[in-house]
Amino acid sequence: MYFKRVILTLLAFASLSFASDVNLDNLVVDAKKTNKHILVFLHTTGCPYCEKLQEFTLDDDDVQASIKKDFIFVDINVKDEGIVTFDNIKLSKLEFAKKIGYPVYPSCLFFDQNGELVYDEVGYKDEVKFLETLKIVSSKAYNNID
Repeated sequence: MYFKRVILTLLAFASLSFASDVNLDNLVVDAKKTNKHILVFLHTTGCPYCEKLQEFTLDDDDVQASIKKDFIFVDINVKDEGIVTFDNIKLSKLEFAKKIGYPVYPSCLFFDQNGELVYDEVGYKDEVKFLETLKIVSSKAYNNID
């Protein structure tokens, strides 16, 4: 567990050091080809709930297997530099989160193969609850939820 924490810390530091752009428009094309949903993980540096979601929930083996099987995973730290392209609009990562209405972290946003936001989870969820969310989205059961 300690080793995983060190790796996650190093990866987080590396993501701060090397800003990367995210092109969600291209990922929508990939989602259509692979018949997967897009999972956008919005978080910020220094947020204890974001860190807990990363360390315990997203690091869980069952969660990782489900994400790999059914989703295209996108990690967006809103404090990082870089541009997000969505609907042919280029915004900073923080501007993107605000524009789509999710300035609260952590937020997990689920987009379908057409680039439509179909489901969300705001705040920390443990691995059991998050696996339930992944099943709802991958099975498209969100279509039956009011």
